[in-house]
Amino acid sequence: MLKAALGFLAALLITATATAQPDPSMFAAEVVPPVQGELIPLPTVDPQSENAEQWNRVFGQVWVRNVSHPGLYRVAPKNGRGNGRAVIVVPGGGYSFVSIESEGFWVAERLAAQGYTAFVLKYRPRTTPAGMEEFIAALVADFGNLGQRQLPDHPPAVDDLAAAITLIRERAAEWEIDPGSIGAIGFSAGSRTTIRLLENHPEAALLDHVGLIYPPMAQTIAPGPRPDLFMAIAVDDPLFRQGGLTMVDSWLAESQAVEFHLYSGGEHGFGLRPQGTTSDLWIDQYLAWLALQ
Repeated sequence: MLKAALGFLAALLITATATAQPDPSMFAAEVVPPVQGELIPLPTVDPQSENAEQWNRVFGQVWVRNVSHPGLYRVAPKNGRGNGRAVIVVPGGGYSFVSIESEGFWVAERLAAQGYTAFVLKYRPRTTPAGMEEFIAALVADFGNLGQRQLPDHPPAVDDLAAAITLIRERAAEWEIDPGSIGAIGFSAGSRTTIRLLENHPEAALLDHVGLIYPPMAQTIAPGPRPDLFMAIAVDDPLFRQGGLTMVDSWLAESQAVEFHLYSGGEHGFGLRPQGTTSDLWIDQYLAWLALQ
Protein backbone atom coordinates (compact mmCIF):
# COMPACT_ATOMS: atom_id res chain seq x y z
CA MET A 1 0.00 0.00 0.00
CA LEU A 2 1.11 3.53 -0.73
CA LYS A 3 0.47 6.18 1.89
CA ALA A 4 -0.68 9.42 0.41
CA ALA A 5 1.38 10.91 -2.34
CA LEU A 6 1.63 14.02 -0.21
CA GLY A 7 4.14 12.41 2.11
CA PHE A 8 4.41 15.44 4.37
CA LEU A 9 0.74 14.92 5.33
CA ALA A 10 0.73 11.16 5.02
CA ALA A 11 -1.15 10.53 8.24
CA LEU A 12 -4.05 12.61 6.98
CA LEU A 13 -4.53 11.09 3.55
CA ILE A 14 -6.42 8.09 2.23
CA THR A 15 -4.24 5.14 1.23
CA ALA A 16 -4.14 4.06 -2.37
CA THR A 17 -2.63 1.13 -4.21
CA ALA A 18 0.99 1.43 -5.19
CA THR A 19 0.14 1.00 -8.85
CA ALA A 20 -2.70 3.50 -9.01
CA GLN A 21 -2.29 7.23 -9.51
CA PRO A 22 -4.30 8.92 -6.73
CA ASP A 23 -7.34 10.79 -7.99
CA PRO A 24 -6.96 14.51 -7.13
CA SER A 25 -10.70 14.67 -6.45
CA MET A 26 -10.01 12.59 -3.32
CA PHE A 27 -8.32 15.59 -1.75
CA ALA A 28 -10.91 18.04 -0.49
CA ALA A 29 -9.93 21.69 -0.24
CA GLU A 30 -11.67 24.95 0.45
CA VAL A 31 -10.89 28.61 -0.03
CA VAL A 32 -10.43 30.54 3.22
CA PRO A 33 -9.85 34.26 3.86
CA PRO A 34 -6.31 35.46 4.59
CA VAL A 35 -5.29 35.49 8.22
CA GLN A 36 -6.32 38.59 10.09
CA GLY A 37 -3.02 40.03 11.27
CA GLU A 38 -0.57 42.76 10.50
CA LEU A 39 1.65 41.82 7.57
CA ILE A 40 5.03 43.55 7.66
CA PRO A 41 6.05 43.75 3.99
CA LEU A 42 9.51 42.77 2.79
CA PRO A 43 11.31 44.91 0.23
CA THR A 44 12.10 42.03 -2.12
CA VAL A 45 9.39 42.83 -4.70
CA ASP A 46 7.50 45.83 -6.01
CA PRO A 47 4.65 46.50 -3.54
CA GLN A 48 2.57 47.80 -6.45
CA SER A 49 2.66 44.45 -8.24
CA GLU A 50 -0.51 42.39 -8.45
CA ASN A 51 -1.29 40.29 -5.40
CA ALA A 52 -2.75 36.97 -6.57
CA GLU A 53 -2.10 34.83 -3.50
CA GLN A 54 -4.57 32.13 -2.51
CA TRP A 55 -5.42 30.83 0.95
CA ASN A 56 -6.76 27.29 1.20
CA ARG A 57 -7.62 24.76 3.88
CA VAL A 58 -6.48 21.30 2.86
CA PHE A 59 -6.70 18.27 5.19
CA GLY A 60 -7.68 20.68 7.97
CA GLN A 61 -4.53 22.79 7.53
CA VAL A 62 -4.29 26.34 6.19
CA TRP A 63 -1.87 26.92 3.32
CA VAL A 64 -1.08 30.05 1.32
CA ARG A 65 0.22 29.84 -2.24
CA ASN A 66 1.07 32.02 -5.24
CA VAL A 67 2.49 34.60 -2.85
CA SER A 68 3.74 37.69 -4.65
CA HIS A 69 3.91 40.05 -1.65
CA PRO A 70 6.17 38.38 0.95
CA GLY A 71 6.14 39.57 4.51
CA LEU A 72 6.33 38.80 8.20
CA TYR A 73 3.58 38.24 10.73
CA ARG A 74 4.79 39.27 14.17
CA VAL A 75 3.54 37.22 17.12
CA ALA A 76 4.61 39.03 20.28
CA PRO A 77 4.72 37.83 23.89
CA LYS A 78 1.74 38.81 26.00
CA ASN A 79 1.72 41.32 28.85
CA GLY A 80 5.24 42.58 28.36
CA ARG A 81 6.79 39.20 29.10
CA GLY A 82 9.25 39.39 26.24
CA ASN A 83 12.76 38.07 26.79
CA GLY A 84 14.33 40.24 24.07
CA ARG A 85 14.94 37.28 21.75
CA ALA A 86 13.44 36.70 18.30
CA VAL A 87 12.84 33.63 16.14
CA ILE A 88 11.89 33.65 12.45
CA VAL A 89 9.59 30.73 11.64
CA VAL A 90 10.03 29.46 8.06
CA PRO A 91 7.23 26.99 7.14
CA GLY A 92 7.56 24.20 4.59
CA GLY A 93 5.41 23.21 1.63
CA GLY A 94 7.82 21.94 -1.00
CA TYR A 95 7.91 25.47 -2.48
CA SER A 96 4.41 24.76 -3.82
CA PHE A 97 2.77 26.56 -0.89
CA VAL A 98 3.56 27.90 2.58
CA SER A 99 2.23 25.66 5.40
CA ILE A 100 1.47 28.75 7.39
CA GLU A 101 -0.56 27.20 10.20
CA SER A 102 0.93 24.05 11.77
CA GLU A 103 4.47 25.01 10.72
CA GLY A 104 3.90 28.73 11.14
CA PHE A 105 1.41 30.41 13.43
CA TRP A 106 1.05 27.48 15.83
CA VAL A 107 4.82 27.34 16.32
CA ALA A 108 4.99 31.13 16.70
CA GLU A 109 2.33 31.06 19.41
CA ARG A 110 4.28 28.48 21.41
CA LEU A 111 7.40 30.62 21.12
CA ALA A 112 5.55 33.78 22.16
CA ALA A 113 4.15 31.98 25.21
CA GLN A 114 7.75 31.49 26.36
CA GLY A 115 8.70 35.14 25.85
CA TYR A 116 10.12 35.05 22.32
CA THR A 117 9.01 37.47 19.66
CA ALA A 118 8.20 35.20 16.74
CA PHE A 119 7.95 36.19 13.09
CA VAL A 120 6.17 33.90 10.63
CA LEU A 121 7.74 34.28 7.20
CA LYS A 122 5.30 34.29 4.29
CA TYR A 123 7.82 33.83 1.50
CA ARG A 124 7.37 33.47 -2.25
CA PRO A 125 6.94 29.82 -3.29
CA ARG A 126 6.77 28.63 -6.89
CA THR A 127 3.80 29.63 -9.02
CA THR A 128 1.13 26.92 -9.01
CA PRO A 129 -2.09 26.50 -11.03
CA ALA A 130 -4.84 28.81 -9.79
CA GLY A 131 -7.51 26.12 -10.14
CA MET A 132 -7.75 23.81 -7.13
CA GLU A 133 -8.05 20.56 -9.10
CA GLU A 134 -5.03 21.43 -11.23
CA PHE A 135 -3.08 22.49 -8.14
CA ILE A 136 -3.82 19.25 -6.30
CA ALA A 137 -2.93 17.17 -9.37
CA ALA A 138 0.44 18.91 -9.61
CA LEU A 139 0.98 18.47 -5.87
CA VAL A 140 0.27 14.74 -6.01
CA ALA A 141 2.82 14.37 -8.81
CA ASP A 142 5.47 16.37 -6.95
CA PHE A 143 5.13 14.83 -3.51
CA GLY A 144 4.72 11.30 -4.78
CA ASN A 145 8.51 11.45 -5.28
CA LEU A 146 9.32 12.58 -1.75
CA GLY A 147 12.64 11.08 -0.72
CA GLN A 148 13.43 9.89 -4.24
CA ARG A 149 14.99 13.08 -5.57
CA GLN A 150 16.29 16.44 -4.39
CA LEU A 151 13.92 19.39 -4.15
CA PRO A 152 15.14 22.08 -6.58
CA ASP A 153 16.42 25.28 -5.00
CA HIS A 154 14.11 28.28 -4.93
CA PRO A 155 16.15 31.51 -4.53
CA PRO A 156 13.19 33.88 -3.95
CA ALA A 157 12.43 32.17 -0.64
CA VAL A 158 16.06 32.55 0.44
CA ASP A 159 16.05 36.22 -0.55
CA ASP A 160 12.90 36.74 1.52
CA LEU A 161 14.50 35.14 4.58
CA ALA A 162 17.60 37.31 4.18
CA ALA A 163 15.41 40.41 3.91
CA ALA A 164 13.50 39.35 7.05
CA ILE A 165 16.70 39.15 9.09
CA THR A 166 17.76 42.61 7.95
CA LEU A 167 14.34 44.11 8.67
CA ILE A 168 14.16 42.65 12.19
CA ARG A 169 17.61 43.95 13.04
CA GLU A 170 16.71 47.40 11.72
CA ARG A 171 13.56 47.53 13.86
CA ALA A 172 14.93 45.65 16.86
CA ALA A 173 14.69 48.65 19.20
CA GLU A 174 11.05 49.27 18.21
CA TRP A 175 10.16 45.64 18.97
CA GLU A 176 12.36 45.42 22.10
CA ILE A 177 14.57 42.74 20.55
CA ASP A 178 18.29 42.21 21.10
CA PRO A 179 19.71 42.43 17.54
CA GLY A 180 22.33 39.87 18.52
CA SER A 181 19.72 37.30 19.52
CA ILE A 182 17.82 36.50 16.34
CA GLY A 183 17.35 32.90 15.25
CA ALA A 184 15.42 30.95 12.63
CA ILE A 185 13.60 27.64 12.53
CA GLY A 186 12.73 26.06 9.20
CA PHE A 187 10.51 23.11 8.33
CA SER A 188 11.18 20.87 5.31
CA ALA A 189 11.48 23.32 2.39
CA GLY A 190 11.85 26.03 5.04
CA SER A 191 14.87 24.09 6.33
CA ARG A 192 16.31 24.02 2.83
CA THR A 193 15.78 27.77 2.61
CA THR A 194 17.66 28.22 5.88
CA ILE A 195 20.50 25.99 4.68
CA ARG A 196 20.87 27.95 1.44
CA LEU A 197 20.94 31.18 3.45
CA LEU A 198 23.81 29.79 5.55
CA GLU A 199 25.72 28.92 2.39
CA ASN A 200 25.09 31.96 0.21
CA HIS A 201 23.99 35.06 2.12
CA PRO A 202 25.97 37.34 4.46
CA GLU A 203 22.85 37.72 6.61
CA ALA A 204 23.46 34.16 7.83
CA ALA A 205 26.28 35.44 10.04
CA LEU A 206 23.67 37.47 11.94
CA LEU A 207 21.75 34.39 13.12
CA ASP A 208 22.37 33.33 16.71
CA HIS A 209 20.80 29.87 16.36
CA VAL A 210 18.90 27.77 13.81
CA GLY A 211 16.44 24.91 13.90
CA LEU A 212 16.06 22.44 11.03
CA ILE A 213 12.94 20.31 11.32
CA TYR A 214 12.74 17.34 8.92
CA PRO A 215 15.31 18.88 6.55
CA PRO A 216 16.73 17.28 3.35
CA MET A 217 19.06 14.84 5.10
CA ALA A 218 20.96 13.90 1.94
CA GLN A 219 22.34 17.44 1.79
CA THR A 220 25.82 18.39 2.81
CA ILE A 221 26.20 22.03 3.79
CA ALA A 222 28.91 24.12 2.19
CA PRO A 223 31.33 25.83 4.58
CA GLY A 224 29.88 28.94 6.13
CA PRO A 225 28.39 30.20 9.40
CA ARG A 226 27.58 27.50 11.94
CA PRO A 227 25.20 28.93 14.54
CA ASP A 228 24.02 26.60 17.29
CA LEU A 229 21.83 23.95 15.65
CA PHE A 230 18.71 22.05 16.70
CA MET A 231 17.67 19.30 14.27
CA ALA A 232 14.73 16.89 14.44
CA ILE A 233 13.37 14.23 12.09
CA ALA A 234 11.56 10.89 12.27
CA VAL A 235 13.17 7.62 11.21
CA ASP A 236 10.16 6.81 8.98
CA ASP A 237 10.48 10.10 7.12
CA PRO A 238 11.38 9.49 3.44
CA LEU A 239 13.96 12.27 3.72
CA PHE A 240 15.73 10.40 6.52
CA ARG A 241 15.65 7.15 4.59
CA GLN A 242 17.11 9.03 1.63
CA GLY A 243 20.01 10.70 3.42
CA GLY A 244 20.48 9.06 6.79
CA LEU A 245 22.98 11.00 8.90
CA THR A 246 24.71 12.74 5.99
CA MET A 247 23.67 16.24 7.04
CA VAL A 248 24.45 15.63 10.70
CA ASP A 249 27.93 14.38 9.86
CA SER A 250 28.49 17.34 7.53
CA TRP A 251 27.58 19.82 10.27
CA LEU A 252 29.59 18.03 12.96
CA ALA A 253 32.66 18.21 10.75
CA GLU A 254 32.63 21.97 11.30
CA SER A 255 30.80 22.49 14.59
CA GLN A 256 29.97 20.42 17.66
CA ALA A 257 27.13 22.79 18.65
CA VAL A 258 24.42 20.34 17.60
CA GLU A 259 21.28 19.02 19.29
CA PHE A 260 19.90 16.16 17.17
CA HIS A 261 16.65 14.26 17.78
CA LEU A 262 15.79 11.16 15.72
CA TYR A 263 12.28 9.98 16.52
CA SER A 264 11.07 6.41 16.04
CA GLY A 265 7.90 7.64 14.30
CA GLY A 266 6.17 10.74 13.02
CA GLU A 267 6.77 10.57 9.26
CA HIS A 268 7.30 13.81 7.36
CA GLY A 269 5.62 17.10 8.16
CA PHE A 270 4.46 16.48 11.71
CA GLY A 271 4.74 20.16 12.63
CA LEU A 272 2.45 20.74 15.59
CA ARG A 273 -0.09 18.12 14.47
CA PRO A 274 -0.29 15.36 17.11
CA GLN A 275 0.98 12.03 15.76
CA GLY A 276 0.81 9.84 18.84
CA THR A 277 4.58 9.35 18.63
CA THR A 278 7.53 10.84 20.48
CA SER A 279 7.88 13.37 17.66
CA ASP A 280 5.01 15.18 19.40
CA LEU A 281 7.57 16.23 22.02
CA TRP A 282 9.84 18.10 19.62
CA ILE A 283 8.50 21.58 20.42
CA ASP A 284 9.08 21.16 24.16
CA GLN A 285 12.58 19.85 23.50
CA TYR A 286 13.28 22.72 21.12
CA LEU A 287 12.09 25.30 23.67
CA ALA A 288 14.21 23.68 26.40
CA TRP A 289 17.24 23.79 24.10
CA LEU A 290 16.50 27.38 23.09
CA ALA A 291 16.36 28.50 26.73
CA LEU A 292 19.96 27.33 27.17
CA GLN A 293 21.38 29.12 24.16
